[in-house]
Amino acid sequence: MKCRVWILGGLMLAASGLAAAQWVFLARQAIGRVEQMQQSSAQAAGGAGASYDVATVIVEVPPPKVFDTVKSLLAKNTEVRVTQTDEARRSVQFTDGRQIGGIQVNVLGDNLAQLMVSTAHPGMATSATSTLVERILNVCRELGVSCQRAGS
Repeated sequence: MKCRVWILGGLMLAASGLAAAQWVFLARQAIGRVEQMQQSSAQAAGGAGASYDVATVIVEVPPPKVFDTVKSLLAKNTEVRVTQTDEARRSVQFTDGRQIGGIQVNVLGDNLAQLMVSTAHPGMATSATSTLVERILNVCRELGVSCQRAGS
């Protein structure tokens, strides 16, 4: 009976190691790949529709360094004004007077962070996705890491 328990335990340990290895492989494939999404609603009767854009990337950089870089770049940007900073959540909200946006740095590990940027622009038909992607690529350059658009 003990032999069966040891064999079953060994098989479970091997399976969990394989699952962890697969997770690491998948994460490696996602690092540096900038993903994006956008959506616009049709104009409501008598009103303007709303749109949002989101872009995200995973980088192999300590999250505090990513957040510090984001804050530094926003402070240098004369086109936007920071409206709120939440150090605990590593998030910043900003506006350019026409649209609002936010950046959040999510902790995925000690040396792994997800940078997520979103904007909402009511009544504007133009997409801000390309601008968001360029801003993320700029953060990547400042961090000294290689990032590219998904599908590139």
